Amino acid sequence: MDITDIKAENVKQILNHLRFSSGLTKRELADMTGLSFSTVSNLCNELKDSQVLNEEKSSGYAVGRTPNRLMFRREQYGSLCVDLHQEHILNFTVLDFSNRRLYQDCQNISSLTRVEQVVSLIGEQYRMLRTDPRFSGIQFIGLGVSVPTIYDPTTRNVVNSTFRLFDNVPLRDMLLQQIPLPCYVDNEANLCVLSMSQSHAERRNIVYLHSSSGLGVGVVCDGHLLQGDNGYAGEVAHIPLGDPQLRCPFCGNLGCIENDLSQRGMDILHFPALDEREKQRLLQDRGRKLGELLSILANLFDPAVIYLGGSALETYDAMLPYVMHALHQRSGMVLARGLSVLHDTDSLTTIAQGINQVIYEKWNPLEQKQ
Repeated sequence: MDITDIKAENVKQILNHLRFSSGLTKRELADMTGLSFSTVSNLCNELKDSQVLNEEKSSGYAVGRTPNRLMFRREQYGSLCVDLHQEHILNFTVLDFSNRRLYQDCQNISSLTRVEQVVSLIGEQYRMLRTDPRFSGIQFIGLGVSVPTIYDPTTRNVVNSTFRLFDNVPLRDMLLQQIPLPCYVDNEANLCVLSMSQSHAERRNIVYLHSSSGLGVGVVCDGHLLQGDNGYAGEVAHIPLGDPQLRCPFCGNLGCIENDLSQRGMDILHFPALDEREKQRLLQDRGRKLGELLSILANLFDPAVIYLGGSALETYDAMLPYVMHALHQRSGMVLARGLSVLHDTDSLTTIAQGINQVIYEKWNPLEQKQ
């Protein structure tokens, strides 16, 4: 690591502590980061000169010279967050660096037949925001896109997409041709677990299972996102825990768990013609299979918490007894050590905050345009 990287890392340490605080003194920042007071002072002065920080008088000090408090001007930075995890729906959100929502729009894209049309629509949204006087004081730092599939960093393609429109498409490169900002693409489960890791930093090991049009898992292990050599870590969709008679429309094999636990397997619970007895049987079946999948994740990763989210899990509360029964049967020791299983009922917000986190982490404030 060269001196430039060390400086950037030290700056991020300072901003990480300021990001969700109401202001800190240089001495407090030195104590929190473990950096020397002179290093903190020099970096903060540089950040003030770049208008990243404000300095304000402190109150509450009884004696002696009152130290100034430093404030991160997080409200002046915006992240463009695009979510494509629901088929035919494009969710567009703008968050500032405090995760405050500045803008949100939802569009039906079912009439679009080419990925170029979707990319153009995203570009139009960006240009509209750039000319909207409500955002004249916002500096857009980057754009991120959530997809219900894998983004391969080697080929730079979206692969194995449940939406045929995006399969084997260089989505990031296409966005860069439309939008003059850093662009990032990742799957929704990774973004969700990054969001939860940022908001619960004391939890170093977290798993997030997201189910919508597809089924995916994001894993933070010892504070770091687990990705694997090719970005495939956490791909559980084709584990053979599902109906052994049901063929997967994507890989062609029998018994893929995504058939049962993604939207296409859960929508049957809402069929009007379904009588109560059959509905209970299906709830028990889906709950048992979900519990078995969670037990595999619990035993593999030993997380402090497993989050469940996504539109396909709206009936989770009704499945809960069956989920926990299967989990107790197969992972009783992990549960006894304190594993929590929590239902995230607002995964759209979680995804947007995950995108915001990625953009914030990649941002170097000392290189920003003035």
